[in-house]
Amino acid sequence: MTSIRDKKRSVSDAEWEIWYQDTFDRDCPRRVEIAGRGLVEGLLELWARLLFETVQADGGRGFSRFNLWWKQAKTSIEIEGEWDGLVRLREWVYGSKWRSTKGYAEEGDLELLKNLAAAHKHLILRGATSERILAVAKTSENHADFEAHLFKMKE
Repeated sequence: MTSIRDKKRSVSDAEWEIWYQDTFDRDCPRRVEIAGRGLVEGLLELWARLLFETVQADGGRGFSRFNLWWKQAKTSIEIEGEWDGLVRLREWVYGSKWRSTKGYAEEGDLELLKNLAAAHKHLILRGATSERILAVAKTSENHADFEAHLFKMKE
């Protein structure tokens, strides 16, 4: 039986890759965009890329698709849920920015990205997806209300 300490260590040591796919140019092969360790760190990178590239500043849908491959768990993680929730999150994280000079995570609200990733990790460990996060984003009154809900997801 796996102890809580072992589970926490496996999540903090999780090896991951963020895979990118261009859905406009079907001949463009999928590729690893970034790799690292720590599930929360990987989820932060996944959210940052999806919110900046897939969700456009005007609320439109871009041609970039991303997923996280968690090597030890042999699991592909995608962000699932309502588009309206993604659009609101994009606004809260990046505002109207459409170009990055610092990098995906550094260009946005890093604290919100960290909280998103941590809440998503807790949902994954319970067998859930990101759908709950996006449903809450869609119905939250504002950024602060949404963050309060994120903290509850981590309990």
